[in-house]
Amino acid sequence: MTERDLPKPDDEAVEAAVGAPDDAAAGEPDAAADALCEVARERDDYKDKWLRAHAELDNVRKRARREIAEAQTFAVADVLRDLLDVLDNFERAAGAAAGAPAGDAEAIRNGVGLIHGRLREILGARGLVPIPTAKGDLFDPSIHEAVMQMEGDGVESGAVLEVAQAGYRLGDLVLRPCRVVVAR
Repeated sequence: MTERDLPKPDDEAVEAAVGAPDDAAAGEPDAAADALCEVARERDDYKDKWLRAHAELDNVRKRARREIAEAQTFAVADVLRDLLDVLDNFERAAGAAAGAPAGDAEAIRNGVGLIHGRLREILGARGLVPIPTAKGDLFDPSIHEAVMQMEGDGVESGAVLEVAQAGYRLGDLVLRPCRVVVAR
């Protein structure tokens, strides 16, 4: 709120506060002083209301920042809580692999495959979607990141030759672009 937003006293109040030329000549300084004091009290009242409103706005901003930070913390905690299960399974698999005979590679591979599947389920339930990219697709800078360019035999320039790393989206947000090798 600025001074422009404060209500202006009407002309009669101003005239009563300042006094008409005839009043000054008539010797009525008490009426003019009383009117001036009333206008000053009104001004002080508006200033106090403005200061209180300003303080309340600051408090609302601080409260909003605190609530946003708490919401972010709880959102991250919710995802991490689900990922702790995956971490525990990886630790069990690592312990089993260390004590397993050399011929049990197939069992360890199956266990790691199950853990991988569970991690994909958790991330998919949170809205994480892989960005589909195949060899031969045209390079799209909004979803791809070129890590290298190579000569491509029989492939047009700008085509994806190889996907080096998968990309992922969360809704419309690209969390990580597909890292690709592109034909020159």
